[in-house]
Amino acid sequence: MTEATAAVEVAPLAPAGPETDPAADVIDAVLGPRADAVRALRATRPAVIAHTQGVYEALLDGPAAATVGRDRLIAAAVAVAELAGAPELAAHYAGLGTAPAEGDPVLAAILRHAARVTTAPAAITRADIDALAAAGLSERDIVTVAQLIGFVHFQVRLLAGLTLIGADNE
Repeated sequence: MTEATAAVEVAPLAPAGPETDPAADVIDAVLGPRADAVRALRATRPAVIAHTQGVYEALLDGPAAATVGRDRLIAAAVAVAELAGAPELAAHYAGLGTAPAEGDPVLAAILRHAARVTTAPAAITRADIDALAAAGLSERDIVTVAQLIGFVHFQVRLLAGLTLIGADNE
């Protein structure tokens, strides 16, 4: 595994189960009262819960976040969730930190890239990646940004699916 592809490594996690604190699970937190309708279903896949939470924590609190900047990653997560039509997820991310300083060229490049990946993923070219490098991001940082964008899209789809399943169970 190269340095660039190892940006976020998730440590092995203990399986989630009844002893898992639901408040620590971001998906339950974002679902809010709707989580009750799918809690039993989610409990059948404790590894999914544990690893989803583990990736979330690794992206925002792991060593890779330190080099990109946690607030920049949070700002990108907010932007992706908003553009993907997930206001509750965007609000969750917005509540995690402070907004990065205005005029940050690295943040501007990250937000442009996140918006482009979210709205026109098939149009991404090498030039888009080169723009991140030109803004000062290392290969490892670029991988971290890509992982964050992909993960937020995963969360959006997971939340949408669970919401639909929960509505059918009401």
